[in-house]
Amino acid sequence: MACKKVRNMENIIKVSMFESAQNRYASGVVNLWDWLFLEDYRTVLIKELRNESDLMKRRELKELLPAITVSCACSERRTEKIYEYTNLICIDIDGKDNPSISNIEDLKIKLGELPYIMYCGLSASGNGLFCIIPYADPTNHKNVFEAIKNDFEEMGIIIDKSCGDICRLRFLSHDTQPYVNKHAEVYTSKPKTKSNAVEYIYKPKQKYKTKPPKPRTLLIPNAIETFLRPNNFVLESATPLTKKQKVERLLNEITRNQVDITYYYDDWIAIGNIIKNMFGEEGRALFHKVSSFYPNYDYDETDREYSAMIIGRYRYNSDRLFEIAAEYKLISPIKK
Repeated sequence: MACKKVRNMENIIKVSMFESAQNRYASGVVNLWDWLFLEDYRTVLIKELRNESDLMKRRELKELLPAITVSCACSERRTEKIYEYTNLICIDIDGKDNPSISNIEDLKIKLGELPYIMYCGLSASGNGLFCIIPYADPTNHKNVFEAIKNDFEEMGIIIDKSCGDICRLRFLSHDTQPYVNKHAEVYTSKPKTKSNAVEYIYKPKQKYKTKPPKPRTLLIPNAIETFLRPNNFVLESATPLTKKQKVERLLNEITRNQVDITYYYDDWIAIGNIIKNMFGEEGRALFHKVSSFYPNYDYDETDREYSAMIIGRYRYNSDRLFEIAAEYKLISPIKK
């Protein structure tokens, strides 16, 4: 059995500090470990940032924070100005890129199961996490980043693609309960150990690249197109159907005939957001019903997704639902 590669991170790790993101030249060198656990007058700024709801003010507060280059020590933020490498890569997991992850603290715990995570803590905004990972060859930084990005995507986690820059800045942050492993394994492109717990909890429905198999013969009557026509009227009141009524009727017909229209992950998310935008919390049961015809339907995953949608601000045009239905030959294609 091969020995695991383990790197001792107890020693001083020199990184360059910049007074702000606008500064081109480094103001000095600091020990990474001191930086990660720093508490001073700037910690107050981080608290203010996390409590501020105005986007412009949040940006202004963030610009007041100093930052470091986790992957290197350099006199300027340019690769040709690097004079020492740390053999570390820092990745960002932003909440807005991962709407299915509703509990950041839970994710932090799960990521701690990965043997190559040296540090995992809250970002400056408090809406995401950053992880520091040791790796072997700094000359291969971008390729290592791509491998890590792909590994995390397989776990259903999207990481910020700009982390591939070896001189990228990491803003000062503060976390009273970070995950720390100073003896973390050196990352390899094919880690010997993977966290099944992380993969199970956060891996979304597969993002298929090919068209789904042709749906089985449907029992939906031709009348479904009739009541979805824009010029249709409710007989009792002689008034046109509202968009909400059209959506509700289409979904009811789909559930009545048990047709899976959530085969694609992106379609599933779009359908959920359309339901959320029109029905709010009352649409949760309907989303579960529509999702339940997917062969690998998972109640907990579906519920988490809908909870993330409820607090999210993603808007989808309801016409997307009819486009999806048309792709499954449930209605005629929408004329644009």
